[in-house]
Amino acid sequence: MLDDLTMNNLTPSTLALDLQQFHDGFLDGFLIRESSVLVFLSTLEKEPYVIVANEVDRMKADDFREGNIIFDVITKQGDELSVADIESLYGTQAGETGELQARKILERVTREGRMVLEINPSCGCECRLIAKSVGLLHRADTLPV
Repeated sequence: MLDDLTMNNLTPSTLALDLQQFHDGFLDGFLIRESSVLVFLSTLEKEPYVIVANEVDRMKADDFREGNIIFDVITKQGDELSVADIESLYGTQAGETGELQARKILERVTREGRMVLEINPSCGCECRLIAKSVGLLHRADTLPV
């Protein structure tokens, strides 16, 4: 089933999504396989969705627990990405050496056209990942709820 969802045809343009619909929704879980990540979430009205992230370079999820309430879901790419985004995901050292390392990673990530997916919580899990492509699918169309 995961192989069907890790579609190579998901591109950054696929992410012309309505991510605002997840405000006060729920982060339900993750499925990680090789370089693909499925992020299961649902709206406040309990409509189930899955974000499919392919060629994930780095992922960080903190404080996952029962009742992960989403504040917002955002994506960043190209000039929207910052050194702070890279430092957060890659855990670079503090100081000049770490900042130089983060800047080099930022240049590579920008050159490769990667994007950051950020799920910020009202309560519970905060998640960030950087991937080559990200897409949103209605879970009822793809997986059992």
